[in-house]
Amino acid sequence: MKNLLKIVSIPTLVIALAGGFAVAKSDAPAKQPGAATSTEKADLGASQRIDQLVEKGYAANGITPNPPVSDEIFVRRIHLDIIGRVPTKAETLAFIEDQAPDKRAKLIDTLLDSEGYVANYFNYWADLLRAKTQISGNGQSTPAGLSYAAWIKQSLRENKPYDDFVREMLSASGTSWDNPAVGYYLRDYGMPLDNLAITTQVFLGTQIVCAQCHNHPFDAWTQMDYYHLAAFTNGQVTTNQSENQRAAFELASKKFREKKGKAMSREDRKDLQRSFSEILKPVRFNNVVETDRALRLPHDYQYDDAKPKAVVQPAVPFAPGAAVSEGESTIEVFADWVTSPENPRFTKVIANRLWKKAFGVGVIEPVDDLRDDTEAANPELMAFLEQKMVEFDYDMKRFLRMAFNTQTYQREASPEEPVMGMPYHFAGPVLRRMTAEQIWDSLVAMTVENPDEPDPAFQLYTKRRLTEVELIANAVYDQKPGEFLRNGYEIAQGTQEALAAARESKDPAAIRAASKEAQRIRRQLALEVENRVFREGLEEKLTLVAANGADDDAFLAELMETVKIENESSPVEGMGALIGEKDGVVRQLVNAMLADEQKALRAAEHERTVAERQAWSVNDKEEKRAYQIYETIRERMKRAADMQSPAPGGHFLREFGQSDREVVENANDQASITQALALLNGPIIGGITSRYSVLGRDLKDERSFDERLDTIFLSMLSRYPDAEERTILKQAWNESDGAGSVQGLVWTVLNLREFLFIQ
Repeated sequence: MKNLLKIVSIPTLVIALAGGFAVAKSDAPAKQPGAATSTEKADLGASQRIDQLVEKGYAANGITPNPPVSDEIFVRRIHLDIIGRVPTKAETLAFIEDQAPDKRAKLIDTLLDSEGYVANYFNYWADLLRAKTQISGNGQSTPAGLSYAAWIKQSLRENKPYDDFVREMLSASGTSWDNPAVGYYLRDYGMPLDNLAITTQVFLGTQIVCAQCHNHPFDAWTQMDYYHLAAFTNGQVTTNQSENQRAAFELASKKFREKKGKAMSREDRKDLQRSFSEILKPVRFNNVVETDRALRLPHDYQYDDAKPKAVVQPAVPFAPGAAVSEGESTIEVFADWVTSPENPRFTKVIANRLWKKAFGVGVIEPVDDLRDDTEAANPELMAFLEQKMVEFDYDMKRFLRMAFNTQTYQREASPEEPVMGMPYHFAGPVLRRMTAEQIWDSLVAMTVENPDEPDPAFQLYTKRRLTEVELIANAVYDQKPGEFLRNGYEIAQGTQEALAAARESKDPAAIRAASKEAQRIRRQLALEVENRVFREGLEEKLTLVAANGADDDAFLAELMETVKIENESSPVEGMGALIGEKDGVVRQLVNAMLADEQKALRAAEHERTVAERQAWSVNDKEEKRAYQIYETIRERMKRAADMQSPAPGGHFLREFGQSDREVVENANDQASITQALALLNGPIIGGITSRYSVLGRDLKDERSFDERLDTIFLSMLSRYPDAEERTILKQAWNESDGAGSVQGLVWTVLNLREFLFIQ
């Protein structure tokens, strides 16, 4: 790769990051792709048919296809495209040295069946679906966000058909622990009209958001079309209220009127509502209820086909129809219509999206703004992709396997960026910059062993949060209205006055003191709610379970086992034996329920530490200190899919353009000064060159300069350095203190444009 490996200054690097990129040519001769070995020979025929259709486009448009890629380029590209990281040195050498003619097809199969595929495509779908850890509102929504993310990952892991995946989201109702797909609606909590716009954009490739307020100025969509569609989903209500809360409020109003002969005052209602909110606070942002709520046009509706505030009936704008018959679920009818193979846009959009994921550009662009006059760059190819998606029963892995096994995919990348509005005829995939997640996950793979395995600590954290919220829900949702009301009054007593005084204080010093007092009161209030209301609810629930059994409720059965009830007629004794009077009942119960898993996790971590210290001869004081530093680094180096989503502001992922998950596909692949500084001066270089990192241990075994250079290039670029690169870096090694170290060599390659791009 000529003139790319010079030791760069900061200004030079910034220009390199922002500028163009010359496709690297490896010294190894280009090889034709080996014969693929998919379990279904028909799929290989489909790959060949795609190549034929693309070649027809070459002939019709005077396109010269790019040459086939070498094994070195292919192994790096396919790892990044399927599992979202560069291959390790061992993975690269195993592939390059393999002489089997079908090794490319075998590698594609292996990667698609790996956990790395789950992690990489979770990042893709999280961006599309705007999936966040704090899914809506604030931190109270974290359990629902974690549950939704875990459901997306599991759907990918089991290769759930795409139409089922979408249907489950669109028809979802219930709680986040019983039906995690409700996260799709909770993401737009209280905004059903906005949620519909996301549905049409993501699944039907149609931008109708403008029609929410007026007829679309550039498309055929009318405001009435928008409301007809929204009438299908308007009944999916995101709510923080419970049935017993509403019944308790009605009971309170009735008792107040009977006792005082008048309705409750506004302040009385507010005080009681605040108390109820404190009780239900831990389970907020977790519920979607399917209702028959009608949708009305806005008060300022200005068209002559209906009057303002008129009720709108559900209807779809194009075939197939989706009429709701009496007794049918409106949302089920809508979900079936969206995901029908007969829907002219549903199949087209997902086939086009997955093609773009593989090639960097869709057969139709943009992928989410299809209109009646939209034309594909290669109509015959687009029709074939749609046909295969239906024939494959919306199996996304099988579709990707077909695309990756084409000669079209296995050609060199085109360095020219496609021109907006102009068709691209796929001389090869488009040269792309890695996503933030791909860069980060590649660094993780250079640092830790088994980078594709799900992080057990994150999995246990997710389970803990979901167990907590389900436990609380079991305590409060089934309480009788009278009990709920009594708890509300008891919680309110003695706290509302103090909180009101804190709010009304005018003196600055008093405000600070009152604010502190208010925080103390709220902490005390939370503990009071937990020990009084939740404990009471759980004891009552366990009494019923002890009497009637819990064969149909695995969660309650596990809870029963946890409290170790000696006398099944009195489960309160078992609860009391487990929980101290001063402890919060929920945390203590969750700790007890997950104690074995927590113990197993700690034991596994300890066993790993002992084994590593022995294998790596961590004996003297210096080595122990270095190992402790590495352990700290390893705790931070988790794959993006096993971290808070999106990462907090200032994190490497956000600096390199990770989506904030606020709008669909909001990631940014543009270079910046802060990115250059992060690579030049950030802590990453120390982590990946630690003596105990994967790369560091590989380098430790190498003694000569050439061996070390080979290891660095194979680990980061999946190829050997060429003669010119060896000469340049050998000179720098001998002459420069900065580059004259292993860390200097790694730093140099890390800051190359070649490292950041998918060829």
